[in-house]
Order: sequence, then structure tokens, then C-alpha cells
Amino acid sequence: MKRSWLALLLVAVLLPTAAFAALSRDAFTQEFATVLRAALPNHKVEIVEPLQIRITDPKGEDSTAFLDNAYNEYMADPDARQELIEHRVAAWVESLAVEDVPLDPKNIVPIIKDRGWVEQATSMSKSRGMAADEGQVIEDFNEDLVIVYAEDTPRNVRYFSTKDLAKAGVERSKLRALAISNLRRVLPKIEPHHGPVYSMLTADGNYEASLLLFDELWSKSEFKVDGDIVVAIPSRDVLLITGSRNADGIARLREIADQIASEGTYTISDQLFVYRKGAFRRFEP
Repeated sequence: MKRSWLALLLVAVLLPTAAFAALSRDAFTQEFATVLRAALPNHKVEIVEPLQIRITDPKGEDSTAFLDNAYNEYMADPDARQELIEHRVAAWVESLAVEDVPLDPKNIVPIIKDRGWVEQATSMSKSRGMAADEGQVIEDFNEDLVIVYAEDTPRNVRYFSTKDLAKAGVERSKLRALAISNLRRVLPKIEPHHGPVYSMLTADGNYEASLLLFDELWSKSEFKVDGDIVVAIPSRDVLLITGSRNADGIARLREIADQIASEGTYTISDQLFVYRKGAFRRFEP
């Protein structure tokens, strides 16, 4: 029940202006860097700019931590600042520790992202001089969205390269089916929540957007909508559904998608997508 109410509050996203003395982006970054330095005493931790930290390991290799989502989470729940920072730092330390650990195929999951994320990731890879087979494993989903494959560990989500995939012995042609099967296994019960003009699906708070890959969910027997199924995935944990002929539902989805995509965390897209002929495409009314 707690998870359901949390999801419904996320959908509402009508939070009043925070009545507390929030840390600035600079102060939050300073505090995060202090905790990170204590956790990585053999690494050099430098603040590049507010919400961006460079970590240099003892071999001189750099990695970058972007804190935008962490700061947005803090702003939404300021009382959890210490716990949030400690959790994020622990995840980052784990990601550095497992860089040389072989990819485990049973942990591969699919993550829906937008093409803007791909552009940023590609730019970062080039700036670090990475070869083509060292970049993330990415597959087209539609004209706006992609599937990025990652390894889901108990405390972290690690993006891996095509080189890692080859070493793990996973054929690219079988990757999507494997990742979707893994996601079905690790997700808790998928819960529908029906409303007068739109519905929503909740799962674990991390992979709701990836439910677009579960073809069995998108039959009209599952969702009684007026017209074709139209969805919004403004962030990774929000999946809203209405019908293509439901004017009120479409208007509400656009309103919510605009707000979450501009103000939320782990944002994806403010676009709506329609399910036709077994695929999701950009909704053009």
C-alpha cells in the first residue's frame, strides 16, 4: 500500500514550495564530495562544477559523478539527505569495485531512455577516448526512445560495453529477450491503478518505463481505453495510460508529463506514445 500511495503522489506532482532552508547545488556537491573522499581515500575527488564531481583512481583513470538526480531527490525529501548521500556514495564505490568483474548474464536488464541521454553518453565516451566497443550497449526502440542494457546488482545499476557482452558470451540477437526475461523475474507484482480519465502501472519504482517492453500488457483486454492505448513515461518510475480518443485523458497526460519531465528525477520524455500494430510510436493527434 505504501508503494501505491508513493506512486500516486508522484503522479500528482503538485508539491508546494519547500518551506525549509535548502542546501544550494554548490553546498550539496561539497557535502557529497566530502563523504566520497572518506569512502575513497586512495582516489582524488575534485568538484568540477556544482553537481559534477571527477574521481581519479590510483592509476590515473578518471570517472565522473553527475549529481543532478541526487539533488532533485534531496529537494523532494530534505530530511533524508544523509541517508541519500550515503546510499549514493556506497553505490558509486561498488560500481568502481566491480569494474573488472565479469558481466553476469542473469543480471542484464533493459532500461528505456531518450535519445538525449544517448547523445550525452556518447559525448562523454568520446571525451574519455573510449573505443566504439567500450561504449554502452544501446538498441533503438522508436524515433524518440532507446533501450540501454545494464547489469542490475543489489546496490547499483552498471552500464556495460559491447566488449563486456561478448566476454559474457551473450549473442546480440538474443539480448532483448534475455533482458526482458530477467526483468520479469526480478520485478515485484505489477499493479494497475485505474482512474476516471487515465490509469497507471506501478512495479518497483525503477523500471516502470521498461514495462513498455512487456508486449502482453498492451492488449485492450488489459486496459479499457477509448481508442488506441496512449502512454506517458516522463520518468523511469511513472507510466500513465489513456485512450487516443479520450481528450481529457490526453490533456492530463500531457500536463503531468510536462511537469515531471521538467522537474522530476530520472526523467525520460515529455512525449506521449501510442501503441499500434504491436509497437509504440510518438502520438500525433
